[in-house]
Amino acid sequence: MIKPPFKILKSHLVDAFFITAEKLYREFEEPLEAVDRFRSGRIYFLVKRRKARFSSVCLSKKCQIVFKYASQGMLSRPHKVNIAQLLHGAPAINKKYFPTPAHLQSMIQYVKSADEYERLLKREPLVAAVMPGSGEKERADRAIAYHFLTPADPTPKDKNRHIIFAHQLLRVTDDLPEKYEVMYIGKAMELSDRMDGHKRVQQAQAECEDEAEIYLYFFTPRFEAMASRDGMAIKQPNDYLNLGEENLVLAAEAGLINYFSPEMNVQNKTTDLRKSKAMTRVKSLKYTHFISECNFDEHDYAFETTKIRKSGAHEKIYLL
Repeated sequence: MIKPPFKILKSHLVDAFFITAEKLYREFEEPLEAVDRFRSGRIYFLVKRRKARFSSVCLSKKCQIVFKYASQGMLSRPHKVNIAQLLHGAPAINKKYFPTPAHLQSMIQYVKSADEYERLLKREPLVAAVMPGSGEKERADRAIAYHFLTPADPTPKDKNRHIIFAHQLLRVTDDLPEKYEVMYIGKAMELSDRMDGHKRVQQAQAECEDEAEIYLYFFTPRFEAMASRDGMAIKQPNDYLNLGEENLVLAAEAGLINYFSPEMNVQNKTTDLRKSKAMTRVKSLKYTHFISECNFDEHDYAFETTKIRKSGAHEKIYLL
């Protein structure tokens, strides 16, 4: 319990978004630049998770992705995921006509080529189709590609080509990794910082054990303040806005590093936060406390380190 008088600045993370490192490059680079949560992400975590790989995967004639996970070895059972289950959340799907994935699945058929789909449309003008993807960009052990064809967009092209990675299906099949270890926390104020080959990403990947890999998580920090002299009259000061975005992000980053103590960080890891340069400007505005919060409900955000237990709820109050 914080006793008055106090003036508190609090940081919490929103707009969570994660990718595998390879999505910073190759054919994903341009589409990724258009993702708002990626563009606005100012704080990033490098997180070590178990590798998700296919031992086998195909698009079946029942319009399902049928696959096995390599990590489960001899015990791996075949999984089947309806294509509609993956597509139904897309903005292009008219929820009035397809209120559930089952409705959408009933209107999709499997085809091997665009010509076959053209012939199908002559018989059934409203039917959609899935067609296996192909080409040099495929990653047989970790991803499968397919084209989703509709009467309005009947030919296979980049915009109707979908790539599904093995890790994206973990949540669908409830095969969740047991660890989400935060290895490094950093800030990225410019888009180029997120797109360039970051030496920490390369280092983290190089030091991973064979069964693990690195994911990049991006977040947007949000801030709020509260002050009181007697504990009764509560004010919400906004003078912290004068610090500017970069100074605020520096403070948020410092609090998270100090709390999680990730293996690869150096600065702010063991420092008394009151002595950190990142907090100098905050203290100059007479703030007495800084609260760092990282709370998420989903399994993919249940973070941990060697010093912090796995949880989706992390919060620490720092006395300034």
